[in-house]
Amino acid sequence: MIFMSAQKTYTIRCPQCGHEQKVELYESINVAQQPELKTALFENRLNRVQCKSCEASFRVDKPLLYHDADRNILIHWMPDTAVSREEILDEFDKSMEELRKVLPADIEPPRVRLVFTRAELVELIFIIEAGMEERVVEYIKYTIHTQNMKRLPPAGKQLLLNIQDSTADELLFAVQDVATSGLEDLLRYPRTAYRGVCDMYRKKPDEFMELFPGPYISARAALMEESGSEEE
Repeated sequence: MIFMSAQKTYTIRCPQCGHEQKVELYESINVAQQPELKTALFENRLNRVQCKSCEASFRVDKPLLYHDADRNILIHWMPDTAVSREEILDEFDKSMEELRKVLPADIEPPRVRLVFTRAELVELIFIIEAGMEERVVEYIKYTIHTQNMKRLPPAGKQLLLNIQDSTADELLFAVQDVATSGLEDLLRYPRTAYRGVCDMYRKKPDEFMELFPGPYISARAALMEESGSEEE
């Protein structure tokens, strides 16, 4: 099943001057057919609007379906600005059940993932394109958090894998402040240790699946759930 790039007209209010205007925003993008849309996403130009009144430029964060048919991956970006993540997950499960019903039996179902922020979406795309297993990456984040709880409390800090600046010897993880979205530091993780975790995953995948079940694979979310904390 191919999900085409699709747009829909919305009435948007400018956050600077309050002017309302109708704009075309993407509901879904098929990057195998239109790779320029992936470039626009990476360059922060996708679903960006310029106000016709004050000329302010701003990005509209709305639900987006990212489809890479070449890699058979579907990623749903569901910004949790209006409803809770629990409600989003419930609605996501229903939509996935509908997808399974209409998918032909002879078609391999796509891998489906769920993210809540643009940073998570871009990070996951890079992880997939690098041929890495996202559960292994999140397990490493989980370990880094648990070993550095005072410095990296999951309630306030998030780790993002920086694939572009990682080297053959080291993976680089950016430390992001959850409240401000600002990047504060870089942590280095040996590739040899990463390969060791990959070996663990191949031998005991069920343990990783148990820690990170479902379409939303997040070390921070797992730690927040364990501690009984709620997302801010």
